[in-house]
Amino acid sequence: MEFRLAGPTDRKLVEDLWAYCFEPRENPFFQWYFSAFYKPENVLMGFKNREMACLTHLNPYKLSLRGKKIPVSYIVGLATHPAARRGGVGGKLLSAALKEMRCRKQYLNILMPSKAGFYQHYGYEMYCHQWKETIRLEELRPLTDKTVRFGFVNNTDQWTYLATVYDAYTRSVSGYAVRDEASWRSHIEAQLAEGYIAVAFQDDQPIAYVFYSLGGETIVSGEFVYSSWKGKRGLLDYIYNHRSQGKIFQWNEGLQDQSYRFYPDGKQGHETMPFMAGRVVDVKGALEQIPYPKGAEGVVTFHTEDPLAEWNTGSFTLAVKDGMGCVTAAGADEAEIFMPIGTLALLIFGAVDVNGLVFYEKLRGSDAALATLDEFFPRTNCYINEWY
Repeated sequence: MEFRLAGPTDRKLVEDLWAYCFEPRENPFFQWYFSAFYKPENVLMGFKNREMACLTHLNPYKLSLRGKKIPVSYIVGLATHPAARRGGVGGKLLSAALKEMRCRKQYLNILMPSKAGFYQHYGYEMYCHQWKETIRLEELRPLTDKTVRFGFVNNTDQWTYLATVYDAYTRSVSGYAVRDEASWRSHIEAQLAEGYIAVAFQDDQPIAYVFYSLGGETIVSGEFVYSSWKGKRGLLDYIYNHRSQGKIFQWNEGLQDQSYRFYPDGKQGHETMPFMAGRVVDVKGALEQIPYPKGAEGVVTFHTEDPLAEWNTGSFTLAVKDGMGCVTAAGADEAEIFMPIGTLALLIFGAVDVNGLVFYEKLRGSDAALATLDEFFPRTNCYINEWY
């Protein structure tokens, strides 16, 4: 197969495959994405016998990872033409995408998998789950707070209302997308193409906001964010006031939230949803880019295997001092720890700690080396809510 980035004349091919696999052209999100967000230089196309077989979008993002801003590539819209399916095309496309990301110095990669099992085979692991809440509107009443006031966000100039709340919500988590003014304006445009944005205020201070859509029995929220318990209860009060327009409210929120303990019936409508997977693009680049805990110091040598990127297969020595890491190649007989590439991603993102990965047989090594690794990669609360 041959791979290349899209050019100006490829737009119809890109749009046609997206419309075939995802939303039709008349869908509001399709219209917004290809008019305001799409950039051909971020689309990698695969050709077989001169016919387009597959493509994916490599959207650039910055994540706050353990308190540091890290450039990553977010794979979206990965699609294979029906005539090219069941021939290993997906794996070849992912491998080509990793090479392109490495050239861009994006040493970590995220994607939202439709089927996690397919991507786990290629070195991806789920680093972020969310709570998925589904409650009948009539049952929201005990959770509401009527003392807050509400306003609509109707244009992108109001982005600071949302940014204030988002910054407070993400203050204690890792792995989330860093949003600047341009990205906020983009998020607002995308949401207003499909639905509404409401903000809850305490006096003049924004304390919560919700992206939502109407039109069916279930009112669906694409983003539900708050800076306080009062803000969350205020949003639920706002949705409760829509009983004439819907019967059920469905929203997602970070796993760090434990307010389900105080719901009238926490047994119903409360479940986890796998949301985002992470992957290492380049072992050396990733480990030298991320920060390490204050006081952590030492050296550990590990061996990893990567099914898609040969440059990641081998043994590496990681030395950490003063919050920074240095990676050098090592001999196979020097390795003290053994793990697949997906396990390294979970450690970097902080989704699972060393003891957990040992328990699940994703990691093995000497006790001393594992203790050092545990100092380097403490577990974190992970959250992200980017959909494209």
